[in-house]
Amino acid sequence: MMNFKHISLLAAALAMLALGGCKKPEQGQEQGQEQEQPKPTPTPVEVEGKITITTGPLDATVASAGGTVTIAFTTDKEWTAKTDASWLKLGASSGSKGENTLQVTVEAYDGYDDRTADVTITCGKDSKKLTVTQKAKDPGDDPGDDSGSEPIPGEGDELPCLSPPAVGTVDQTALVGYGAGVTGGEGSGSQVLHFDNGKALQTWLLQRTKDEKKGTHTPTVIWLSGTFKSDDGRDFSEAHPWFDVKDVSNLSFIGTDTFVMDKIGIFCVRANNIIIRNINFQQPKANNGADAVSMQDCDGVWVDHCTFTSLNQTKDYEDGSTDITHGSKNVTVSWCRYIKTQKSCLVGHSNSQSGDVAITATFHHNWFEGSSSRHPRVRFGTVHVYNNLFDGNTTYGVGSAYGAKVLVEYNYFDAVQLPTDICTYPAKDGGVSNLQGSVAGYLYPTQNVYVNKPAKAKSPYPLSNVKYTKYGGTAGAELTYADFKPAYSYTVTAAEDVPSVVKAGAGYGKLEGFASAPVPVDNGGITDFNGTDDNPGDEPGTPGTHLLYVGADKKIVDDTYFTHSESIADFSKDYSGSFTIDGTTYAYGLKMDSKGSVIFTTSSTLNTSVQFYFARRKADGTAKMQIIPDGGTAQEFDTPHETYADSGVLTLEKGTTYTIKQKSGEQALILVKVTETE
Repeated sequence: MMNFKHISLLAAALAMLALGGCKKPEQGQEQGQEQEQPKPTPTPVEVEGKITITTGPLDATVASAGGTVTIAFTTDKEWTAKTDASWLKLGASSGSKGENTLQVTVEAYDGYDDRTADVTITCGKDSKKLTVTQKAKDPGDDPGDDSGSEPIPGEGDELPCLSPPAVGTVDQTALVGYGAGVTGGEGSGSQVLHFDNGKALQTWLLQRTKDEKKGTHTPTVIWLSGTFKSDDGRDFSEAHPWFDVKDVSNLSFIGTDTFVMDKIGIFCVRANNIIIRNINFQQPKANNGADAVSMQDCDGVWVDHCTFTSLNQTKDYEDGSTDITHGSKNVTVSWCRYIKTQKSCLVGHSNSQSGDVAITATFHHNWFEGSSSRHPRVRFGTVHVYNNLFDGNTTYGVGSAYGAKVLVEYNYFDAVQLPTDICTYPAKDGGVSNLQGSVAGYLYPTQNVYVNKPAKAKSPYPLSNVKYTKYGGTAGAELTYADFKPAYSYTVTAAEDVPSVVKAGAGYGKLEGFASAPVPVDNGGITDFNGTDDNPGDEPGTPGTHLLYVGADKKIVDDTYFTHSESIADFSKDYSGSFTIDGTTYAYGLKMDSKGSVIFTTSSTLNTSVQFYFARRKADGTAKMQIIPDGGTAQEFDTPHETYADSGVLTLEKGTTYTIKQKSGEQALILVKVTETE
């Protein structure tokens, strides 16, 4: 007999058979075999993606007029391209796998600062970055605010000339200015020599130093012919491309019209009564701070009718053309031509070299042709700049800093955006002067002519300063024209006539009687060559502090000591923000990726140390910076993100090349400081 519980179980079983028990098996499935459950759908795995550049640059430079950049590449899947720059137009923003071409059109540009933007191509997890740099417009290409090329004498902030010099015809063979009285190799008992061998000249000069220490100071005129090379100077080594005119006096160096100083210069140290005339200088490479003409602690030098030509305008490849430092005084630089030189005339070595207050120099009737800066750039000294032709200079004309007193009169400025610059004055975008430092210089511009003023030129134009130790700070006693005007007598060319007069007379080969030497070649009687000084000591590079950083205007600031990459890191993007070091805030740094580096060579005679500050971007979880001596072992540093790292003061070996670069991870250098002491 079944009970109620058994009846309920039987009913449930019959119901199950009715619903599914008689279902036919799937095709291929035996009756009684358990039906296979469906497999779950797998989650798709992202393909890594790969981009291979086949033709075209990843770093491209385009002129201000605009143009196109084309790169070809292959991908193994779909790709996209994008840019945030409105002035870049992409031919395509995406494409399929396989062979592809991307054309980037660059719009014309009227700005006067270079601009840079990136195009990023992405394929899966792979990406490539194309960096496009568009060059600034040449100031000489635009008449700017002027209605034509008519002169604008006394425009803007020119100052009055209450007791002007005489205006008239100028004798281009005469010596005037602070160097008046220099006679060089002329005088009682003078001898005339003729060198066509540079190694013989270096040997003779070293012997002359020894002779003068013994009391022999015979005035000597030295004629030069042929071509002297970069390994004819000190040590007969290209590492020291200069002739040592050291602890000597009463010498004239006269070039024949065909003579060439091929990448070698003249280094005057404690030299008195020296003339350098009619010489064609092909600018030397800046090995150990080499200049074309350099003066340290000299008294009485006349540089006249010489030509200085830059052979390589790469930043810091060359140094000065006519540098006057370490208290050198009674110097005149006249009727010289500077062709595309980058650092034409430094007057006053450094911000700490207060002894340069003794410097006195005159620059007149020189032609600065497409040159960049320092025409001159003066610290501490007293300098007179008149009747010079400033022709399309790319950075600035005349600079004054650290209490220097510079009179700028009767010059002709053609297409010069910044005729004058003053330390601490915000002459550039971002409120930073080209002249770094904390003390202003005095500068008095008067009776100059300005034509083809670039549209981007700022007011006041030109800059002047007659009362501030810091421009815009507390005013002192106001200086007048009489405080700047030199005591010597001089006649000036009318400012509007400067272009025709200077172009006709400036540079080598313009004087009569210099086609050949008056005596045959004798090489000073030298037959055995020795280029090594028994006590070399001096070099054009001298004690000081060298800084490298990126200013608020996003421009790299350095004093030519360093060789470095050019990419900039913006600390507002992927970094923790700006960094403040010793009271100065830095919004940008020098990018240290796989292409980034800073290279410098220490002096062979000075004690040198370095200290640098750096930080990593957030995207790189870890990063290391390193400094590597040439042929030595790297010293490595961990790089933080939230704050900056400090290398501390590192003592360096003399005469050694060092490289600062990443060990791993993308990061940025905030500040590099190299200090040299005796």
